[in-house]
Amino acid sequence: MVHIGSRALPSLSLLSNAVLKSREGAEVLASNLWQSKPLAVLILRRPGCVLCRDEAQRLWALKPEFDKLGVELICVVHEWIQREIDAFSPSYWPGPLYHDASKAFYGALNGGTPLRGSPLGLLMPWSAVWARIRAAQKNVKEHNLAGEGLIMGGAMVLQRAQAGSGSGNGGDGGSGGAGGRVAWMHVESELGLVAEPQEVLEAARRVAAEGAR
Repeated sequence: MVHIGSRALPSLSLLSNAVLKSREGAEVLASNLWQSKPLAVLILRRPGCVLCRDEAQRLWALKPEFDKLGVELICVVHEWIQREIDAFSPSYWPGPLYHDASKAFYGALNGGTPLRGSPLGLLMPWSAVWARIRAAQKNVKEHNLAGEGLIMGGAMVLQRAQAGSGSGNGGDGGSGGAGGRVAWMHVESELGLVAEPQEVLEAARRVAAEGAR
């Protein structure tokens, strides 16, 4: 069993059967997203959040690097408020965006149940949370408090299905199978404590290199 911090990488059984909905309204089985190529997923806490908007635009800026690796880059949200989606995409995220109504990706970050964050850091102006907010405000001029903001997000990189891969275990990945595996994840354990884009890209590089062997 491989761990990231104190959390084990999740089994694909938590994700594979999730039904996502695209911005155009099409339903997509989650497992189809990593069948042909590796997948990097931004699991967004709230589209209107200044921290989340900054996280999204910084990660999307690396899209050409993900393309070179052959790794698909998508974002999921757990709440679909149309005006918030329209304000978030394409301004901060021009790429594929899906509604994870069942919160499958959010639950997978925390062993099956979405992690709820604490608002206490917002009550202390000199907390680390506010330091992150002030830094993000330099890059994001418009933001709001609309929507549920305490279901914590994160990021994942998933290996694609490998022909003849057997159990799919090994490397720095968790349990998977012939249908791929979760190779890396980051959990937003505190508001705004997001994965650095370069960390996500480095995880994608490892997965792409493994797939090329």
